[in-house]
Amino acid sequence: MKARSPVLEALARRYQRSQAGRTGAASRDVLVDVEELLRDAGAEEGESRAVAEQQLRAAEQIGILKLEPLHRRDRSSLHQVRFSPSNEAKLYDSVGRQSPKSVRDVLAEQFTTAAAQEVPARWRDGWKGWCERLRVAALAGKSVEPFDRHPSTDNQKLLMLLPQLLAWEGESLVRFTSCVLCGDSKTLELLAAMDRDGEFRDKLRGKLGRLLEEITSGQIRSLDDLGILPNPRFALIHGPLKLRLDGEWLDLGQLRGAFRLAESDIERAESLVTAAQRCLTIENETSFHELAKFQSGELLIHTSYPGSGTLKLLQRLPAEMEFWHFGDSDEAGFDILRVLREKSGRNFQPLHMQRGRVSFEQESLGRPNLKHWPFYH
Repeated sequence: MKARSPVLEALARRYQRSQAGRTGAASRDVLVDVEELLRDAGAEEGESRAVAEQQLRAAEQIGILKLEPLHRRDRSSLHQVRFSPSNEAKLYDSVGRQSPKSVRDVLAEQFTTAAAQEVPARWRDGWKGWCERLRVAALAGKSVEPFDRHPSTDNQKLLMLLPQLLAWEGESLVRFTSCVLCGDSKTLELLAAMDRDGEFRDKLRGKLGRLLEEITSGQIRSLDDLGILPNPRFALIHGPLKLRLDGEWLDLGQLRGAFRLAESDIERAESLVTAAQRCLTIENETSFHELAKFQSGELLIHTSYPGSGTLKLLQRLPAEMEFWHFGDSDEAGFDILRVLREKSGRNFQPLHMQRGRVSFEQESLGRPNLKHWPFYH
């Protein structure tokens, strides 16, 4: 086991932070002030300083570094340490650590190994090209986010998971898929950046969304696009709605409470009609249930960022209906309104939403004081 040398360890840390250490691209030696180096090593005074200076001189003797004196004719007073990147391997071997170059090489090898994994034919070129870009970036010391800069086991696990996701077929809930692919039910949710309500966030899709988008050139942007779902695809609804299924009419408006309608049933319905004049989407489920109590005759749908089931329903509703959205009066609330307009193709208008309102949550309006539209004075 090598004897510990705090001053050489400090030099190794300094070099690792330099451009030469980070990238391996260096046109000149690295110069370090001796006093700064001794301070980094905690060896500024007394015996620890004497030992550190002795270790620096010994390192010079075996060709790791060069010492430059404060005065050319007096080599007893040290001024700078000159370190050549060509001596990187010697320095890191002397302190018993992997050199930055060897770390970059092993990291690059992780991407080389990943490129050889089997992926479906439609994604093969994209996968190999993506792995190669990361390999080159790793060798050059450039960013490989969201992967670790060090060749970690987390990197390896993620690189093994991505081909399995690209090959996933059929529709399954995310926790089931996570158990099958990761051995536990939570990993995919964490990597996909799911919010506390179990829905994938549009703005922050986590590691998996970004990586899948890069690999597939935007054709896959989330687990949802692979059929890996946070919840079954459905719409949460209250109000007058009739579906014709297999030649029979199903009158859901007879239900006094809210109901969940699966996307598959919305799709297979031969006809879908409503007696409501208005469709009102409501961001927060608590407010949705409060308004549902009134049996107002309006068609109410609970949604924040709309899922595929909700969008399918909105697109099948009569175009002549009025479409309104009741959400929080904050940035996210108005962004949901924008997404509803864009994705549904319906001209949604804001209800009880005012920019700059101090208490921006819709519940801050209190209990509804009208039992019919628009529910608040």
